Amino acid sequence: MKQLFLGVAALISMTVFSQKDELKVLKKIYNKDVISSEDLKNYKEASDKLNTIASSESDKVYAKLFKVMYPAVEFESKGASATMQDKAKLFNPDFLAEYGSVIDKTITFEEKSGKKIYSDDLIKEKYEFRDFIYGTATKLFQEASYREASLMFHNLYVFDPKNEGIALNNSAELAVQAQDYLLAEKFYEDLKESDYLKNGINYYATPKTNGKEALYANKEDRDKQVQLGVADNPREEKMSSKKPEVYKMLALIALQNKNIEKTKKTLEEAKALNPNDSELIDAEFQLYFTLGYDYLKNDSQLVDEINKNVADKAKYDELMEKRKKTFKSSLPYLEKAYELKSSDNNTKILLRSAYEILDMKDKAATIN
Repeated sequence: MKQLFLGVAALISMTVFSQKDELKVLKKIYNKDVISSEDLKNYKEASDKLNTIASSESDKVYAKLFKVMYPAVEFESKGASATMQDKAKLFNPDFLAEYGSVIDKTITFEEKSGKKIYSDDLIKEKYEFRDFIYGTATKLFQEASYREASLMFHNLYVFDPKNEGIALNNSAELAVQAQDYLLAEKFYEDLKESDYLKNGINYYATPKTNGKEALYANKEDRDKQVQLGVADNPREEKMSSKKPEVYKMLALIALQNKNIEKTKKTLEEAKALNPNDSELIDAEFQLYFTLGYDYLKNDSQLVDEINKNVADKAKYDELMEKRKKTFKSSLPYLEKAYELKSSDNNTKILLRSAYEILDMKDKAATIN
């Protein structure tokens, strides 16, 4: 990265004389073997000023590159004394998203300008950083640190969403494995809305070493293994074929988290893709039974209060009316739950009680 950084500094210093002082500061600091806290302060000030005074498109592109590198420069300055907290800063999703985006924009700018000066270095830098994140995520997975591995795979996706859809899928599955269902809901929502799920393609082949089909990061990696003769039986699968499963998982997780509105919405979307899925039918039953039961969960206390006020007709009537209202509110949900799973005894008991309390004797008689 140092070689790349100095190269960019040289380019800008040749083209923008008015920014020479800021570039000198940045170049001098980055070239140091040991960077002090004062150096970091001066670096940030010079970078901020450079971004303020840059005027041409070229200047703005490279000035932005200087600025986005600051967290990496800060981390490098710590050397052997860098802590886990320092490393965590480097894996901040906001930084990773901007870092990956700025690298891509710089490469695109050079392609558009026809001056491929730093694209090769930037591509190498991106691959190395991506490998660094992937290696960290894989190590965490191997250590059974599933939540941390989930977050790290998600970081990899954030860093390179165009090419790392598989990492997003991994992050969602590992969050479930870690039993962090709030995190899983977020990552499955990201997966549901991703271009990877809508348009991605998975590339498979079977390594000859173990005979078990493997998923490759991209077509180039898969084809290379096949061409080298170390894998065979290549095949491709559109990620969109996984939509029913992804939508179902999100619905089940949202139900687990009692996120009622998302559960309703995602269940409808999932059922449209796979209307006969037994897990979806059961999840919908659980949703409506829970919604109905929530109105009645304090019914025993209400009954006790009614029994205590039998002699007070006004109070008794008030409490009875309150009970009727709660059962009336629960009725449509219990009816839907019964429609979905008429064999469930708890549903039958509550629905029959609701009909009886609401003077719907004919309907109560139909519940066996």
